[in-house]
Amino acid sequence: MFREILQHDDAIVGLVCERELSTSDLREMHELLQERLAGKPNLGLLVHMKDWTGYQDMSAMVEDLKMDLAHRNDFSRIAIVGDRSWLKWGAALAQYLTSAEMQWFDANDFDQATNWVRGGYGNSASASHTEVERD
Repeated sequence: MFREILQHDDAIVGLVCERELSTSDLREMHELLQERLAGKPNLGLLVHMKDWTGYQDMSAMVEDLKMDLAHRNDFSRIAIVGDRSWLKWGAALAQYLTSAEMQWFDANDFDQATNWVRGGYGNSASASHTEVERD
């Protein structure tokens, strides 16, 4: 499941992922991203992996990969917030699927992540460089 956060921030699309993500969840997420990106190039993306346990099945993982590739040039910065080391590895691999700068933040650093991702608004996307609500 996921939900959108930061709805009133014009520079950031914010998402919280909780528990398992299903194929249906990821399709809804993709629709949301398309809506938010319409006419607004180079937004920042903040993904808080709060209590995320993984994908419901392989189909959901494939859907996520398709979404990542579809939006590989749409964001200026992507901040991944979480506290599990395997999420950090996943974020490090995901940097190869996007032209956005990516940065990993610990779960306690949500405000820092928000400020960092907002700093890229309006800038063209650059090469990725670091590791990394809607029900």
